[in-house]
Amino acid sequence: MTKNLLIFLFTLLYSIATFGQNRSVNGKVTAQNDGSPLPGVSVSVKGTSSGTQTDSQGNFTLNVSPGAKVLVFTYIGFKQKEVVITGGTIGVVLQEDQQSLNEVIVTGYNTQNKREVSGSVTTIRGDQVSQVPLASFDQALQGRAAGVLVESNSGQPGAPAYITIRGRGSVLGGTTPLYILDGIEITARDFASLNPNDFASFNILKDAVATAQYGSRGSNGVVVITSKQGQSGRPVIRYDLQLGRSKAPENKLRVMNTDEKLDYELVNGNPNGWTDAEIAAFRKIHTDWEKIFFQTGTTKSHNLSISGGSDRTKYLISGNIFDQTGTVPTTGLKRYTGRVNVSSGTKDWDFGLNSTLGYSDLKATAEANTTVSAPLNAIRWSNPYLAPYNADGTYTQNPTGQPNPLPELLENKNLSGEMKLVGNVYAVYRVPVIPGLFAKVNGGADYTSTETSVYYSPLTNEGIGSTGGKGALSRGYDKFVRYTLTSSIGYNRKFGTDHNLSATLFNEVVKGTDSNFGFTGYGLGGAFENEAGITPGNATNNFIPTVRGSGTENALLSYFAIINYSYKDRYFLQLNGRRDGSSRFGANYRYANFGSAGLSWVVSNESFFEPVKNIFSDFKFKVSYGSAGNQSGLGDFQSLELYSRTVYNGVSGLSQTQLASPNLTWEQRKTFNTGIEFTAFKGRIGGTLEYYNALTDKLLLNQQLSRTTGYTSITSNLGAMRNSGIEASLNVDVLKTRRIRWNLYGNFTYNKNRVTKLYAGQNEITDDISIIRPGTSFNSLYLVRYAGVDPANGNSIYLDKNGNPTETYNANDRVLVGSTEIPYFGGFGTVVSYKGLELNTLFSFVKGNKIYNNDRANVENPDLSFDNISADLSREWRTPGQITDIPRATQTLVSGTTRFVEDGSFLRLRNVTLSYDLPKKLISAIKISSLRFFVQGQNLATWSKFRGFDPEVTSSTANGSAGTLTGSQYPALRTITAGLSVGL
Repeated sequence: MTKNLLIFLFTLLYSIATFGQNRSVNGKVTAQNDGSPLPGVSVSVKGTSSGTQTDSQGNFTLNVSPGAKVLVFTYIGFKQKEVVITGGTIGVVLQEDQQSLNEVIVTGYNTQNKREVSGSVTTIRGDQVSQVPLASFDQALQGRAAGVLVESNSGQPGAPAYITIRGRGSVLGGTTPLYILDGIEITARDFASLNPNDFASFNILKDAVATAQYGSRGSNGVVVITSKQGQSGRPVIRYDLQLGRSKAPENKLRVMNTDEKLDYELVNGNPNGWTDAEIAAFRKIHTDWEKIFFQTGTTKSHNLSISGGSDRTKYLISGNIFDQTGTVPTTGLKRYTGRVNVSSGTKDWDFGLNSTLGYSDLKATAEANTTVSAPLNAIRWSNPYLAPYNADGTYTQNPTGQPNPLPELLENKNLSGEMKLVGNVYAVYRVPVIPGLFAKVNGGADYTSTETSVYYSPLTNEGIGSTGGKGALSRGYDKFVRYTLTSSIGYNRKFGTDHNLSATLFNEVVKGTDSNFGFTGYGLGGAFENEAGITPGNATNNFIPTVRGSGTENALLSYFAIINYSYKDRYFLQLNGRRDGSSRFGANYRYANFGSAGLSWVVSNESFFEPVKNIFSDFKFKVSYGSAGNQSGLGDFQSLELYSRTVYNGVSGLSQTQLASPNLTWEQRKTFNTGIEFTAFKGRIGGTLEYYNALTDKLLLNQQLSRTTGYTSITSNLGAMRNSGIEASLNVDVLKTRRIRWNLYGNFTYNKNRVTKLYAGQNEITDDISIIRPGTSFNSLYLVRYAGVDPANGNSIYLDKNGNPTETYNANDRVLVGSTEIPYFGGFGTVVSYKGLELNTLFSFVKGNKIYNNDRANVENPDLSFDNISADLSREWRTPGQITDIPRATQTLVSGTTRFVEDGSFLRLRNVTLSYDLPKKLISAIKISSLRFFVQGQNLATWSKFRGFDPEVTSSTANGSAGTLTGSQYPALRTITAGLSVGL
């Protein structure tokens, strides 16, 4: 079916290949300094929107109208050049521009030249992401941007990453930034239904002058995604293929094998009461549950696109089929996506459509689950002397502890299908009688329809534990729609030779609705795994089904302005102001104001800078201050008094379920940012250095209430949290000749997180292992210090608050022992190319965080010896005088100590790509414009002291479990992929 679909799509795309033909101009663009070809150079007809780009060998072909006279060549890092069309073939040589501030930055509502930007913005090219074989594109951003922490603690197909920009700024609201695709807000949970090959760039907005334009949604940062657009000229067809294989990484938490486990049980009194015959039979069974539960996963991706157009109208059409089977059986993702982008323009008007439609089919298994029914726990918990199958092929039954995990994995089903549509249309009108005056309307929607099915077989522990004890089937349906309409009127004008002004007024309306319903039926019978197997429920058979459903909506009304002013192309001022009104908040605080101001100074344009121009070709200083908000931690009706239907003494009525909170309002993050940007030594070195200090006030917290109210807590704006830090990035062309290029790049971030205020009467918030207290980092671990084992008696030794050793555990001796928040992180890599051969590597790292390894606490607990246990317990204390770090088996394990706290630092080889572009002269004879072969590795090596599968245990969840490994971890995949890219 996949093959037929590809053939159909290819034929469909090729059938429109004759769109917009005129006379053809072709040529090659090279660099003046070394003669090397320049890929991706923008080639356009002067005075029109007609254009194209050079291919990987610097070649271009452009169909132009008979009246076209001049071509304009633009390339980042090189000076723009205009060439008169004198014939059908043109050779163009571009001179390197030692200034690096001419790059265009997309901020969502407008575009700016990089030299004008006074805020903190990092740009990641789409081609850096599209070749990485990941279902959720946000995972590919890891290690690529300073200040942006991307954590992926799951290798399950389709699982999203957790992104934190410049530190945690919320407790209940999490750290997820705002995502904007072509001007429309999208939801991070749906990334598995989008095609990374469709994206041209990711612009990450980090400080207030960049994010204040998004008002109450911008405090966690903003990721602005721009989709690829068509280029005028002959149709360009491109096909990309990826084929990969994946394996699970090494598990450093070793559990006992058959002989070790049986010997341990016998030494400790044979707690399961095995007979000699049973023990002899068990010693013949050597079940490696890790090998049973992990398989070789596969990845297949086919991407086909066509783009082209005329002087006025351009188009891009693409389709993608992505198929990934997980390293755990019964897990996988199939995704089908299509995109159509069309733009058209006249002298006074521009119109456009950007649209993508995707469908994903996901098969999943339970994660972060500590129950015996979670299959992935069996890797550590199931005894090695128990076989998964009987001789007749039926599942074995475990007489103690962990049930046979295979039926839990193979018989139960967790399925979901998602339909995703994101699209927008826009129109721009330039008023001809007033040059510089324009109006724009952009409207679009983010639509998601999800159907879920969870099946618990009567053969499994989950099925037996369901109502009636004979399995269960749950169906769920959810429909989410968010509409966005943005209207603006703006004015751009240059006054004289020194002054430039741009001012735009906006009105924006955002409305979201979410509705869902579902049911669960019980008493499954026969061979059916759908509704046909459900037994109709009644009071006798106890199979009464449950029905659920809910609906919610919210709206945002906004007015805002963006003003940019420059003087002599060296002094820049940027002002943003926004007023938001949200339906989520109480009547007293429904509206709030946000704003920012930024200044930048291109020092390298000053006359006094001339003596060092031979060293620094570009040098810019910038400073900004402003505020943005956050409302993501709230439900749509959080500020209202809510009631639900109830029955009391046979009489129906209403009961209050939520107290009103009319003063509830946004969290507000105020950020100061300053920094420098520079290039040096004729553009060979470029870098940035920034300092930021952000205070989040009015933190949303659950305030404890007196029990006399009938409620435990109410959500209120109470606390404050500060993040301050330093970011640095560096890019160095170590070697740059006509044949060889060697580039080194890297980024580094230090972030200091501190809770600065809670609320009156509440100095700290604690749970079993962590504490939130003013003056400390969020998610600080709060534990009794473990100091080893007394050689005389095998008892655990702890330290009291004063540091004195004691054999008595006392929770009052808990102290701060570090935080799960990550203070240091970054990435670095190198690119080496020789002619068409290129090697690209990327490393990422984190340092300074702690992980509470709850998995170790489980398998190092001798009280759970009916399951498998850690091999480290073979070192437990048994005789007086023995020196060991594992206490005697008869002592009750205390988990709330530093015994299970580990260093979360790691260095990971995130990606390695080796590619080869065939020379143009070899492929031109077969009418191919470009042909690239590549092989790449993902997560090939990780250096860490962590005892488990993967140290990338996210610190970005919005609850106390952040930085805590809590069972059933689906480890990140180690993937090898080969592929090709063909251009026609």
